[in-house]
Amino acid sequence: MVGTLLQTFIEDCPGRFAALEAAIQRGDSKAIESAAHAFKSGSGTIRATVLAERLGSVESAAHADRLESIAELFEQIRSEHIAVLRELAAATRRAGS
Repeated sequence: MVGTLLQTFIEDCPGRFAALEAAIQRGDSKAIESAAHAFKSGSGTIRATVLAERLGSVESAAHADRLESIAELFEQIRSEHIAVLRELAAATRRAGS
């Protein structure tokens, strides 16, 4: 079950990231909040806590319509989501060995 959960996250992550990025580019607070929330939920489920925390910060900022603080947070999310995917890929390779 854990393997399936992780594989689902790996497959969904790029789309969730892209949805958040598009919402940020449009400056759409409600879409940012929604995309961040969905991405945060998946991240929390697999215990990617740093990523989930950053997404929670973006979700809160969008909810409060404080879009000026989101650009820096988004760059942190970009870095962290790459790190999480790399770690999951390495773990998948180790499990397959």
